[in-house]
Amino acid sequence: MVVFDPGDDAAHTRAALTMHHPAAGRATIHPTPGTDSTLTLAHNLLDALGKTTPVPGYRATHPAPAWTLAAAWILALPVSRLTVLRAHLLSARSLDDLLALRARTGVRLYLVCHQPKLSAALERALARTGYDMADAGAVLSQDDHTPPRTRQAAADTAEWISLPALTTLTSRRARW
Repeated sequence: MVVFDPGDDAAHTRAALTMHHPAAGRATIHPTPGTDSTLTLAHNLLDALGKTTPVPGYRATHPAPAWTLAAAWILALPVSRLTVLRAHLLSARSLDDLLALRARTGVRLYLVCHQPKLSAALERALARTGYDMADAGAVLSQDDHTPPRTRQAAADTAEWISLPALTTLTSRRARW
């Protein structure tokens, strides 16, 4: 879902940040300004989920492990809705990683575009996938003052893992 907020309305941003409640299945990330690093975006997501990112001084050379951790936490919490502010400023690679995360986890992705039209990178990324468009006033409404609902603990059954989680797991043979 692409959410248009062409006036960059502070009330819409505030509403998106207020909806952030991972235990209730909703996460909102406000990407770090001034960087097009996909690793930084993955760390922004992990931070939004309340999960520790690598300690200062850790030098990651590849962003894939951070995105794998983000996918695992989205499935474990479970987060069903991910809102990304300032999506029109994201790099093509960051958008590709977000769309891959959506495919991997089944999370509903809301990309908030704070301008009247799609950026070139966003338009190219979305051309490969289906999407809907909505006005921020309809999607990011502060009129809904209902408290966030937390998910009830699941009964102890054999159905503890979802199908999207199974597609992300790999097996490795132990070499003894």
